[in-house]
Amino acid sequence: MSSDDLLIKGGNRSGKTLTFNALLYGLYGPQATFGVSPGRKSTVRFHFDDDDIVERGGGGRKYSHGDGTYEKGEADQKIEERIGPAELVTLQFLHSEKDELPLARLSGDDRLSVIRRVGDTDLQDEIEALREQREELEYEIERIQRTELQPRKEDLDDINIGQYERRLEKIEHLQSLIDSGRIETIKQRLLDNEEIREELNELTSRKRVVTQELRKKRRQLREAQRYTQQVNNIIVDAIQELTCAVCDQIVVEETAKQRLQNGRCPQCGRKRDLDELKSHLSSKVERADDDVEALETEIEELQEEKGQLEDEIESLQDSVPDLSDLNDLTQHTLEDNDYDIDAVAERTQVELDQHREHVEKLRERKDRLETEIVEVEATLADLDDELTATNDRIDELSQESFEEIIQSFRDAWSENYQAMAPELAVEIDIESDGTIILPGNEGAREYDELSTGEIWLLNLSFAYTLAEQATETEDAGHNWEILVLDEPFANIDEDIREETLEYIRDSDIQFIIMTSNEDLESHFNPQQVKSLDRIQVQYTFDDMEELIADD
Repeated sequence: MSSDDLLIKGGNRSGKTLTFNALLYGLYGPQATFGVSPGRKSTVRFHFDDDDIVERGGGGRKYSHGDGTYEKGEADQKIEERIGPAELVTLQFLHSEKDELPLARLSGDDRLSVIRRVGDTDLQDEIEALREQREELEYEIERIQRTELQPRKEDLDDINIGQYERRLEKIEHLQSLIDSGRIETIKQRLLDNEEIREELNELTSRKRVVTQELRKKRRQLREAQRYTQQVNNIIVDAIQELTCAVCDQIVVEETAKQRLQNGRCPQCGRKRDLDELKSHLSSKVERADDDVEALETEIEELQEEKGQLEDEIESLQDSVPDLSDLNDLTQHTLEDNDYDIDAVAERTQVELDQHREHVEKLRERKDRLETEIVEVEATLADLDDELTATNDRIDELSQESFEEIIQSFRDAWSENYQAMAPELAVEIDIESDGTIILPGNEGAREYDELSTGEIWLLNLSFAYTLAEQATETEDAGHNWEILVLDEPFANIDEDIREETLEYIRDSDIQFIIMTSNEDLESHFNPQQVKSLDRIQVQYTFDDMEELIADD
């Protein structure tokens, strides 16, 4: 490749943008191109001044250096060593579509990262290593919360030891009645008062039904309340059920939320239209609100009915001497055993032994889970401390780099911008989040508020400054001292275009410019101008059949 600038001119559909993409394809493959998918028979070959050759096509790639030829992954590595990393080099390709320009493709944070990369590679490497460490910590925290802490907490909630302890208290109370002989008195009172006995049976049976219905309604209420969360949170919660069954990979919740906000699947990150899903879930949320209100009303009514039944049972027992110690378990046990005290005593002893053993196991399991939860939470606290320290270090390095590297780049960028368009004479500002600010007659303007011409000049001067500083940084591994421009002056005033072209022609950076504007030719020597012409290609049916067969 010659170090001279090159102007490639041609009319509409003559192949200018295709040539632009061919350069990208040759360097970094189909993933680097804009809006085209190179065919299997597409081939691009680069010859460098030192006789090195890059060739890509047919799904393969080669890099030739001296007597050595490298293919596939080794070729990619050699290309990057020779030219530079794709994330930097591709920013020196300015597409004709403004949405594909470097500053449009980069987020604010990515802009800062790129600038740091060309200013101090070691510093950016350290920040990226810390960010990877942060991601690993966030992933580990998320994994432990979902797979170790949450299941244990759910197990602890499911134990519901209070229910079994209350049951055990009733059995122990019955056993004390048997041991003291008072069970005989209670039995006799019930047998002597058939009407009271039947009424008590009816009330306690009704109380049992109400209690069971209360449990059911409370389960339904918990389920309905789940849908009253924000829609995005519902989707994020669902990720716990979508974890890969093979590798058990987990999507960090913050990552999932960011993907949702960007219209992507929270699980795989692919672009997805989530409007229909969100609308469906929103309707479920609205219905769930109504369901929650209805269930809360039903639960309140059942609790009130249960309280009334308990009051009636207590009042009825108080009306008969010696029945104050009677509870529903004692009553049901007597009835189920036909008031046979020996049978009641035998059954009570068996249930007492079983429940004591069961409650003891539940207590041991509860203690074990509580201990494990404390240990897991301690691990999470340590990880949180480590994550905080990592974030603090990232912030510290980012602030240091902003004050030194970012501001220095901004000054050079402003200088280049003003040199390309002296009559605009604006100072570019970069905020700490990577937002770009330009002054205007009515106040400061951000990138999206600029005219198409300003956006082009801003991107051109940015890419130029990037190439300029990257090639000056010895450890950046960047040797692509070229800017490739696709129709760069279509929306720029003639006076500014002349100033910009003069600046370009005097610079040490090589430019390859694709244009349909013949006026640009006067700025280049004849040997620096190449023409692209459209030609009519005719195919016979036999040719088409052969092409189809090849595909």
